[in-house]
Amino acid sequence: MNTIDSVIQKVATSSVPSKSKHGKLEKISNEIQKEILNFKDKRVSKVIVGGSFAKGTWLESDTDIDFFVLIEPKVERKQFEELGKSVGFHALKKYKPYLRYSEHPYVEGNVDGIRINIVPCYRVEKNKWKSAADRSPFHTDFMQTNLNEFLKSQVRTLKKFFKSVGIYGSQIAVSGFSGYVTEVLILKYRSFRNVLQTFAGLEPNYIISLDLPQEKAVEKFTSPIIIIDPIDSNRNLGAAISTECLAKFVLASRIFLKNPSMDFFTKPHRFNAKIMNQIKYNLLIIEFKIQKRSPDILWGQLKRKLTSISKQLTNARFEIIKKSCFTDEEERAVFIFMIEFTNLPRISVNRGPQIYLRTETDSFINKRGKNSLMIWTDSNRIVSIERTKNMSIKEHANRIIQNDIGSGSHGGITSDLKKSYSIYLGNERKLSNFVSTAISHMVHDGEFIGQ
Repeated sequence: MNTIDSVIQKVATSSVPSKSKHGKLEKISNEIQKEILNFKDKRVSKVIVGGSFAKGTWLESDTDIDFFVLIEPKVERKQFEELGKSVGFHALKKYKPYLRYSEHPYVEGNVDGIRINIVPCYRVEKNKWKSAADRSPFHTDFMQTNLNEFLKSQVRTLKKFFKSVGIYGSQIAVSGFSGYVTEVLILKYRSFRNVLQTFAGLEPNYIISLDLPQEKAVEKFTSPIIIIDPIDSNRNLGAAISTECLAKFVLASRIFLKNPSMDFFTKPHRFNAKIMNQIKYNLLIIEFKIQKRSPDILWGQLKRKLTSISKQLTNARFEIIKKSCFTDEEERAVFIFMIEFTNLPRISVNRGPQIYLRTETDSFINKRGKNSLMIWTDSNRIVSIERTKNMSIKEHANRIIQNDIGSGSHGGITSDLKKSYSIYLGNERKLSNFVSTAISHMVHDGEFIGQ
């Protein structure tokens, strides 16, 4: 039988990157640094290697190298962004570079399977930030100073746990725990096991700080969990973590501590045909093509549109059990809604105020009276029923999209949907590999709960 310590030890040992992979990354790092320094511009003062590679907390299975290009603080913001892009495209010119976006644009490329990020930031003193990226060199220096080899191994173990649960990464597609947050948690609690024990018993508005908790932090920040950035006490790292990802981590921590298993780190997610056959009748699928754009922008647009459509379906009395969006980030996207029923009932019930509330009762009758089939009192509350169209959820979803397209707003996903889209239930056609993959992602989201 596995014990917590034995599982943690196995994962920590297996997570140490190989010397050959480290040598490969060193070679690539030196090459890119040289290319950046060859960009002759007096406004560029220095380049710093950052991220998990520089801190020694990187995973061999998911490797990237961040380069922070320090730009003189006197450079205005527009010039700063253009200069950052110019440096990035110059350094990665041999590797088909492309733009990504965070608070400001940066350049990304792939060098022999290694993701390279070239990010501009201002050369500023601590706490005199001019852009969000300005903190990053300070993050790197802080972790290089404070993380020993044991703590680095615990960081890698926690990263693998986050990945297995599906909550690793601060990008909008995930809205989970970033690499830096992972490092902060280990630095605070000193081990993977201690982090899980803390989150297994998490309470609302919990404050995590390497220093003494700030009394006003709850008033200053509003996220479900507050994690104070060690190099900037005015920054809450927990703001980027969604409530859903936090809840998954709490549950996963409890389950792992109760029944530790390597499955939390190695169990593959496979398409489950049995589950698909059981739920396909209750899946509403909206499939469409997209114009390629920054993944961060695309995922943000998809999630907002998913929420909008879901709210409108719910307002029309359709019960949304679970919803999900998915994209290949190139040309296809899909919204999936798991629904309780596919057609509205012929009548709807409206429960009004207590009969003793005269003004409210009169208002209810005036509002509902014309359309009501019946109005009566049930105990001390007024109730009405109204006839509703026996409309299918497909028809209603189509009406939502058409109304949106006709509203005059054609940016983002609305513009994509305007060109073409397809609405169907999961049992009405043979599903493409793309849609099957999307459904599988939705099914496996939170699968650890059943372990």
